[in-house]
Amino acid sequence: MSHVAPAAAPHRGGRRTNFLLLAVAFTVVAGLLAGLAGISAAKSRSGLSTEVVRALDHLKRTGELSAKDRKALLKHRSVAAQVIDPSKTRIVDVSTGGAGAGMSTLADGALTVSAAAAGKAGCHRADRYISYRTVLGAKAFDWHKVLHYCWSKTGKVTIKERRYYIKNNDGFNYDRGLVSNTQTGKGTAHYASTMQGKVENCVLKYGCVLVKNPYIRFVVNGKKGRSYQIWMRK
Repeated sequence: MSHVAPAAAPHRGGRRTNFLLLAVAFTVVAGLLAGLAGISAAKSRSGLSTEVVRALDHLKRTGELSAKDRKALLKHRSVAAQVIDPSKTRIVDVSTGGAGAGMSTLADGALTVSAAAAGKAGCHRADRYISYRTVLGAKAFDWHKVLHYCWSKTGKVTIKERRYYIKNNDGFNYDRGLVSNTQTGKGTAHYASTMQGKVENCVLKYGCVLVKNPYIRFVVNGKKGRSYQIWMRK
């Protein structure tokens, strides 16, 4: 009598194991994707793109904009309009209309040799400023220093006005006062005045990215009849 062996029943344990492995794999992948999304969201900082945040991070860390950073910001003009471009800073003199960069000394100041030789008294008001511009080239702000001084017939220097002020602020820069403010030689023939400011450049949805410290130093030598000299740093 022949016997027919019954068909083997499906191995349910194997299927269950495969299902569990697939579920675990799916969970791991989903977790990784969620993590990456979280990192991307964190870098976007309330809507700013990752490339913009990367450029601003680099500017904040180094104080400079690379060509790549500048290109990234120019794609987002609303952000570029808020950011100071260190390469576009200029030094300007209201008194003479001159412009330049780095250390500057005026050739023609208030105290001329002829005036000193003739023993004449007089006064002069010097206004120098450093002009900061954005990545788009628009003016961010101007940091001015004013020195209004007089000299006697013997060349003694007295001060009528001495101050700093900010002009043409586009609204993304914050005056934090002076980090250095010194003067020596009032009432003598040799007078020196130094001021260095602190201004923070900030971007909406990101925060402050730059601290600028404009520096202007006036030196007046009344007795020798020399022009006033100025040292400026951006």
